[in-house]
Amino acid sequence: MTTTAEYPLRTGRLRRAGALVKVPRLVIAALLWLVLTEALPGLAAWVVLVVVLGGTVAAVVAEPMVVVRLLWWARRPSTPIGVPGDPQVRVLVTRRGLGGGIGQAGRRHLVVPAAWVNRADLPELLGAARRRQLVASGAFDVAYQWFTWPWQVLAAFGGGFARGVARLPLVGFAWRVRFVVAGIAVWQTLAAGQYPATVGILVVMGLTYLLPWTTAHEEHLIRQALAGAAPPVATSEVRRPEARRGQRASVRRRACARAPRDTSEPCGQ
Repeated sequence: MTTTAEYPLRTGRLRRAGALVKVPRLVIAALLWLVLTEALPGLAAWVVLVVVLGGTVAAVVAEPMVVVRLLWWARRPSTPIGVPGDPQVRVLVTRRGLGGGIGQAGRRHLVVPAAWVNRADLPELLGAARRRQLVASGAFDVAYQWFTWPWQVLAAFGGGFARGVARLPLVGFAWRVRFVVAGIAVWQTLAAGQYPATVGILVVMGLTYLLPWTTAHEEHLIRQALAGAAPPVATSEVRRPEARRGQRASVRRRACARAPRDTSEPCGQ
């Protein structure tokens, strides 16, 4: 198992799984940025390009607080919050919905929902989130989140819309057999000589299978790593006071030896 001093729980398999998750999404985000900059007028396109590339480079180099706060709509808590045993982690507070958990912003930032600030079990939750951060977070996660935020917005919107539409019986069935529909479309485009359309259909269809699999694969490895690196649970062992060996028996024997023996009762009882 390959580990580093900075990420004692992040293995080589987790790094490769994380790269497999991020690379397709980076390509999609880059294409979206290209389409957006081409659609904007000259000055606006340059402003967008500078903001995107500047924020990405800053996040790669230093993981600044400004980028993290903008990404997560977060702020510093009025009362400082710390992770027990790890003072280097910075804890921020946000009113943004985090899916019922504590957000992990890169290597050194945790984002807590504002409704959780006064919870009694917040230190335990922060400790669990920090362990997951050590396992799952890479060196360039903030830069990845900054660069791919348009893809994340579209994915969240499209995912919610797809979940709502998939409840319809015919749409859900068509999605489950989409490889058949895609095969028919590929055959038709090949017969018509529309090879770019064929390539586009194959790429989109492959992504519908690849993206969910990469996410599930990484999550599976993260859970395995967390299960293997779970901190030992302190158990209190109840020990009974041990008397000296033979003490009670010797006392009883001495009592039987010294006391007048009653023939109606056995000695030692």
